[in-house]
Amino acid sequence: MKELYEDAEVQKIEHEFKQLTSHPYLKEYIEEAGIEYDYILFMMELLLDSPLSADAKREQILSALLVQAAFVTHEKVETGGQEVLLGKKPRQLTVLAGDFFSSLYHSMLDRDVHAKVIPVFSDAIQKINEEKMSLHFCENESEEVLLSRLALVEGAFLKNIASFYQKPEAGSLAETFFLLKRLVHERNPKESCYLSAPANSIHAFLEGGIEWTGSWPAQSVEQWLTHHITRLQKELHQKLHTTTSIGNELLFNVLTSWSRDFIKAEIK
Repeated sequence: MKELYEDAEVQKIEHEFKQLTSHPYLKEYIEEAGIEYDYILFMMELLLDSPLSADAKREQILSALLVQAAFVTHEKVETGGQEVLLGKKPRQLTVLAGDFFSSLYHSMLDRDVHAKVIPVFSDAIQKINEEKMSLHFCENESEEVLLSRLALVEGAFLKNIASFYQKPEAGSLAETFFLLKRLVHERNPKESCYLSAPANSIHAFLEGGIEWTGSWPAQSVEQWLTHHITRLQKELHQKLHTTTSIGNELLFNVLTSWSRDFIKAEIK
């Protein structure tokens, strides 16, 4: 899968991201911020026809990656990731690392050329934080509400940016794709006694609030996840080959690879 991302521009953005987020003191105590390659490809697609300069495009992509890094880092605190469990200092540093990425994001967009897109970023961040709180407290009265909330948390950021750049189909595709990625991630077996907010919310909805114990996922959760993963793969395949036009060939190849299980199932 990694070879799908071997592109000069992607690698340049990855290099700049690592330079920006490298901090020796944080590095001693917590994991290095991971790169979200699929965010890069989606942002490249959304900015493809933009009049922005190549440098300005790269800055917006890096800003999006920093927002994502902040979300992921703060989630590690919420779920009690291994490095957070080692003591008070790593936990505090993990919180600070998330704030560090957020401050870098603001500094990246602090140019007149990005002024119009800042409210778009901010609105998406606010929406995501609100919905994450609802997931954290398991406020899901129906399956439709739960799925809608998960989709918003995973895809609202890119969907908002896609709307700003008048590419709503790409935004809809991003929402489907990143929800699919999240469900696949949550279906992976876990031995840890800590669940992410999405996983905990799914479990609480299916099991009526019964506290989760034992290995993850429970049978009912695995069946539910598998059902919706298959549904989303089908939806992804349909969007790729009907309504959505993707100009970035790398992105198209990545998305196609995620829909292959559905294609194989259809052949059988």
